[in-house]
Amino acid sequence: MKKDYSISLNNPGRGLLRHVNIHVDKHVTNGFALLNPTRERTGFTLIELIIATSILAIIALLIYPAYRASSRSYQLSVVQSNLQQNTRIGMKKMVKELEAGVVVIPEESNDAKAEGSINYVYEKDKPFKMAFYAWDSTPEQLSDNDIIALYAALSTANTEPVGPAFSSEGEEPLLYIRKYSSSEWSDPEPFILSDVKLTQLNFIIGGDKKDQILITLELAQQGPLREWRTFELVSAARLGAR
Repeated sequence: MKKDYSISLNNPGRGLLRHVNIHVDKHVTNGFALLNPTRERTGFTLIELIIATSILAIIALLIYPAYRASSRSYQLSVVQSNLQQNTRIGMKKMVKELEAGVVVIPEESNDAKAEGSINYVYEKDKPFKMAFYAWDSTPEQLSDNDIIALYAALSTANTEPVGPAFSSEGEEPLLYIRKYSSSEWSDPEPFILSDVKLTQLNFIIGGDKKDQILITLELAQQGPLREWRTFELVSAARLGAR
């Protein structure tokens, strides 16, 4: 039914008052809608999203340096632990083998020659290799006895001794052992893992103590910043100690 908003001539005050009340109600309702706009929306405004994103970005920038430093510190500790473990294992194995020997094969001997021109005998100017007779061996009967060779060599050509200090960049010498028995050399066996580099290996016969051998072993591995980390260990072994 259509409402009549006209003003009556018989009672003009009543019609005018009614007309004014209707218009006042409309403006009051619209005013409340403007003052409380959240009653009709459910999402975030663009400004709110920008502010929240900016806060999260600032927090991330503050946290990242600490996380990066912690990550590098952890990676470095892993490298150092790996170096120490490999160095100690390699040194322990060498000492064990040397203490099972009796005589170091000197430079003038041909007993420790291998294929071609390879020679594992002890030379003072090439301390990265050494060959010695096992405890139950005698130099007079080589065909029936064992010879043990400890030496540094490249992983791609592990039968040829090589000086670790003179290896080219990118080459990673390893520590090897070979055994000679019944006129035949066994296959080379590495003493350390291939993810580390042998940077120093010295066998030095200890002065007046002809049966004592000083060993210096140093390994290296790249750290989290691609820099090389090293660990060195020095020990002594006495021939025939076992």
